[in-house]
Amino acid sequence: MISFDLAIDVAILAQTGIGMVGNASLFCHYICSLCRRQRLRPLEQIINHLALANTLTLLCGGIPRTMAPFGLKYFLNDVGCKLVFYFHRVAWGNSLSTTCLLGGFQALSIRPTNSRWAELKFKSPKHINSPCILSWVFHLLGNIIVPMRVTGQKNHGNSSVKLNLGYCSRVFINAITESICAVIFSSVDVICLGLMIWASGSMIIFLWRHKQRVQYIHSTRRSPQISPETRATKSILILVSAFVIFYSLSSAFEMYAYLFDNPQLWLVNTSVFLAACFPTLSPFLLLKSDTHISSLCSSC
Repeated sequence: MISFDLAIDVAILAQTGIGMVGNASLFCHYICSLCRRQRLRPLEQIINHLALANTLTLLCGGIPRTMAPFGLKYFLNDVGCKLVFYFHRVAWGNSLSTTCLLGGFQALSIRPTNSRWAELKFKSPKHINSPCILSWVFHLLGNIIVPMRVTGQKNHGNSSVKLNLGYCSRVFINAITESICAVIFSSVDVICLGLMIWASGSMIIFLWRHKQRVQYIHSTRRSPQISPETRATKSILILVSAFVIFYSLSSAFEMYAYLFDNPQLWLVNTSVFLAACFPTLSPFLLLKSDTHISSLCSSC
């Protein structure tokens, strides 16, 4: 009978493969768009950064974790573990920031031209690449401390080991440093999640008002047409909501695992599986809604 740990490892491996195919397809799709138009639309630029972050998240999070159960327990040395965890945390943080930016940009783009956000609405598409690059720089610098908290599996006998991850181990530095790290990382995550909720709320209000405004059309048409603007807004709203849900579930499992010394491996792997659900599913949702997003960008 297959153990639960092995089943999760196989699921993570399959999830990583599917996610890599999806993100590669998204990259290829926008490269073709770039060849046709010689430039990417603002929303496509954000999605490209998101796809890159998702790819790194899957590579650094999924593949190493599934190697240990298949006999490659010590395939990463101390330096390898530090690099894998560093880039995984950078990619995961950037995925959070980019999804937040995607929701904010969409909420801003559907604002009326006579609103107080009108000036920012027209200026933001020209400078949309700058916040994406700043996000990468911020997370590359802000996560420098992560390698200090990770060690190779060969050092598992060390008394400072807090969490056994199967192929690497997370170590406990000291109470002050751990508290500072927790406050910094949590603050950034809470701010981004708060902005996502604000953007989602704005889009929901817009959709409700839009529905009220055109409700009389529904009574005169048997099959009313949904505007590209509304379709694109709904697609990004689903994307942002999916991130919030999977992030919350993954964080809950990770926090629960961190409260105990050397928790069971299935708990850690379940957290990894939930964290990788968004990078796996998001490219397929974006590919499906691409025609609606492109229509919206053209209208903007």
